[in-house]
Amino acid sequence: MEISEMTMSYQGFQPSDFTRSYLEQTMAELYNESPNGSFFQAAFSRQNHIFKARIRINSANGHFFAVASGKKLKDVTHKVAFQIRKQLGKWKSLRFNKRLAKQSFTELINELKKESQSLQESNNQFSANAS
Repeated sequence: MEISEMTMSYQGFQPSDFTRSYLEQTMAELYNESPNGSFFQAAFSRQNHIFKARIRINSANGHFFAVASGKKLKDVTHKVAFQIRKQLGKWKSLRFNKRLAKQSFTELINELKKESQSLQESNNQFSANAS
């Protein structure tokens, strides 16, 4: 069983229930897109009317980090989520390509084994007929 965790924190402001729900839902979506067994941390802060969002994802399969800032929390959330999704998308495509390459290599090995067995059988038949 893999251990995973998602934490969120707020500094310099208290989001309304609606805003908190929006942020939690958005972060939960990102968390679900993350590698299994990830430790997901999202931190939102406000200082001098500027919001800042930081997301850090640590897992055995990779580490991802993004920061965004701006005057509107929703825009900042979209920016940071976009950055993380871009990183996760790259990781997923590399993982898929590696799996595909490994699968192709395995298929090639299996085909070569079949050809080798076929040649061995033909060689055995030839040897038997020659005797």
